[in-house]
Order: sequence, then structure tokens, then C-alpha cells
Amino acid sequence: MAKFSSAQENWKEQTGSIVSVEISKLFVGKTNVRKSPGDVGDLVDSVKEKGILEPVLARPIGGRYELVVGSRRFEAAKIAGLKKMPSIVRPMTDEEAIIVSLVENIQRRDIEPEEEYDAILALKKANPRAYGTSEQVARALGKSRRYVEDRISAVEVVRNIRRETRADITVKQAPLPKERKEGVLPVRHATFLHRAEEASTVQELPKRERATQLKELAETIAPMTTPEAENVVSHFVMAPQRPVEDIKKEAAYLHAVKLEILLDPRVADGLRKAAEERNTTMEAVATLAIHSWLRQQRYA
Repeated sequence: MAKFSSAQENWKEQTGSIVSVEISKLFVGKTNVRKSPGDVGDLVDSVKEKGILEPVLARPIGGRYELVVGSRRFEAAKIAGLKKMPSIVRPMTDEEAIIVSLVENIQRRDIEPEEEYDAILALKKANPRAYGTSEQVARALGKSRRYVEDRISAVEVVRNIRRETRADITVKQAPLPKERKEGVLPVRHATFLHRAEEASTVQELPKRERATQLKELAETIAPMTTPEAENVVSHFVMAPQRPVEDIKKEAAYLHAVKLEILLDPRVADGLRKAAEERNTTMEAVATLAIHSWLRQQRYA
């Protein structure tokens, strides 16, 4: 009999029996929202030292067990050479499995927007009546409708651009600074891009030109702060046929001019120097300075 930790025993009380399942009988199927386990090096080391501390969740399928939650633990267990692993086995429909897998991974912040998007579409296909709208999906996931709609719009615009331009453009939940410099978009930035794509001025452009301009816009705003990105996108929508680099410079200049008109010259000069050193805008530096002062004075 497998020995389980106290944490597993607590889980057993809440969810039912934990059984030791042969690794060879477990598989990652269509309802698991994670398409790739990612880097599991650290997890492998942990498994070798301590074993599997938290059971996976699986459902019986034709004499085998489809993983619903725990694909990273499963991958690490295989690499570590385990023959069996603790598993909660529970019969589930496709839609139930998708929901459980989505909720679990969202709570762990262990899933990327494109994986969420594919799972949401699969959920809608599994039961259009129950999950046909963003509101219904949001309710099932315990999230806001805005959350669901942002994921859908962010992924759709990125895939549209990728399909039309063959550019290596992606969207992530929280891309690293290095990734952003390489053009990986945060979700919020991708929603700005979607807003631009839907604008009537942008829709008037020929299809190929529209895709090219949106690709350049995506690459331009990826490393920017959220206010900077939103500002550039707003200017782009007004004249989408212009070079994106010109739009970026103009947007930054106009905001800087507005600030300098209102500020004491010495303050404006200080903000300008700080913005240049930090490779950002005067607005961003001013916002940080104001927030810092408000916190110091206990107004915020």
C-alpha cells in the first residue's frame, strides 16, 4: 500500500479515496487544458527527494486513466522513474473534466491564455446550451465575464496576425521582460491590439496591410507599460496607415508636451531625465512619483 502525507490524507477526507495508479495506465487527454508541461526540472528533483506530495486527478477511460489535473506532476514522475503515483479517480463527463482542469490551472496561475482559449472553445462545443456565452463560462469558472472576454479577444487577435503574417507572435499571462522585448504580449496589451483591429479606421485598410500594421503595432507595444501601450494604440487607431514608429514617437511627444506646459520647468526637466534613464514616458514617471508621495503622506 502507498503511504500518503498528512496533506493527502486531508484531501482524501474531502474528495474520496486516493489510489496508487500505475504510470503506464495514465495519459494526458483532450480535456487537460495544459498542452505542454513546460520546464519540470525543479519538480523532478522534488519528486526524487520527497515523492509525489499531492495526488493527481484522473477519470477512468477504457481501462486507463485520463489526467484531468496534474500533467506537470505526471511528467516529473515519469522522468524521475516512478512506477506508480497517488491519484484521485473520479468519473467525469468531458465538460466536467474541462471545467475542473481550467479552474485548477487558473487558480494555480499555471496556464497560458492560448490554452485557456482552446479549453473555453472545447467547453462551448461540449455543451453550447450551458456554456455558449461568456457569461455562462465565467460563472462556471468563478471568474468575471470581462476575464473570459479578455482571454478570447487577446488570443483571437494574436492568432489572426500570426495566420496572416506568419509572424512569431504570442500572448502570455505574465511574460518576462526579455520575452516582451522579443515581442511577447501581455494579455492586457493584446486586448488593446484587439480593440485596434476592430476599429473602423483599421478595418478600412486592405487585409494584408492591416495585418502587417497590426504586427508592427504588437511588436512596438509589447515592451511598454500598460498606459504607454494604450496611448500608442489610441493614436494608431486615428491614423493606422502611418508608420507605427512615427505614431509611437508622436504619442510620446504629445504627452510630454502636455506635461511640460503644466509643470514647473525644473520639475519637467527632472521628469524628462528620469524617463530617459528608465526608457519610459514622463507620464509613467510622474504617476510613480505621485503615488509615492501619496503613500508617504498616507493619502493612499
